[in-house]
Amino acid sequence: MKRILCIFAVLALLLSSCSDTPFTIRYGGITPPQSQDIGAKPSAPPEKQVPSPSPVDEEPNVDDAIENTDESLAGEDVTMIPDFSVATNITANEEPVNELAAYGHYIPENEERYRAFIASYPDMAETKALALVNVNADYGYYNNITEIENPADLLVFCNKNFQLPSDFVPQGLRQLTGYELKMAEAAATAYENMVKAVKEELGLQLIAVSAYRSFDYQKALFARYAKADGEKVAETYSARAGHSEHQTGLTIDLLHMWPRTGSLRRENFQNTEQYAWMLEHAHEYGYILRYPEGDESVTGYLFEPWHWRYIGVEDATQMHEAGITTFEEYIGTYYGFPGSVPVAEAG
Repeated sequence: MKRILCIFAVLALLLSSCSDTPFTIRYGGITPPQSQDIGAKPSAPPEKQVPSPSPVDEEPNVDDAIENTDESLAGEDVTMIPDFSVATNITANEEPVNELAAYGHYIPENEERYRAFIASYPDMAETKALALVNVNADYGYYNNITEIENPADLLVFCNKNFQLPSDFVPQGLRQLTGYELKMAEAAATAYENMVKAVKEELGLQLIAVSAYRSFDYQKALFARYAKADGEKVAETYSARAGHSEHQTGLTIDLLHMWPRTGSLRRENFQNTEQYAWMLEHAHEYGYILRYPEGDESVTGYLFEPWHWRYIGVEDATQMHEAGITTFEEYIGTYYGFPGSVPVAEAG
């Protein structure tokens, strides 16, 4: 009888051992908790089994996981360092980079106008587009007209959108030597020095035909041109009253004398040695070509090789060296938006 009981005991032990095998293989040597023990810690594994993982209610240690994985790949040509280069510019609540703000003459209030102007002229350099918007070129000619606050300033910016007061007369006007024409003192002296230089270097003359003009004179002149050619055509070569640089006393028109006939003509001044010399040297005397060829859409006027504006040696030289061809772009780049007071009408 005792022998039979021993046999049954051995069989029971063997059966118990075999029933654990499937769980041991499936769970890596750890007996899973029974359904009634969910949430309780499992019993400790045998000493020879793999160490049990962290309890399910603890946060996994990511740093240890990456370190252990790197160690397991030692000697292999593999890296586990994550590449975040694609996302380096993506940060929570970070504003997108505004490339226009990198320009020194960027004005935040003009942001929408910059975008619209650049979209309309995609081939224009962004820096030039910003400069032109800064001087209201995006509004078109004779639109959003503003009255100039400081008309006596050397860098007074007068064009189709910026208007001189009707009663403005420059102080210190004087006659040019040998002429009845008048200019502001600084502009007159600089012009006379330039005349001497042309005579000494080329043996030629600079002949002036027009300088300071009053508001009333310009009004009558434009009316005469408009009657002859129509207002739209007249506006391509003549300014409305208050919009002419001649009223500033800082502008002069030059002529070319035909050798054979002795007649004086403005239209052919660009074919003279004097014109070529001035393109190279006028900035040394503070003068700039105000309405250059190829920039008609910016200035609003046809090419006028005879029309020269005095802005002072420092600014004329800076404009020349920067390769900027229009006063509009220069003012918009280096001086931003000119201080002015909006006005409703012009002319």
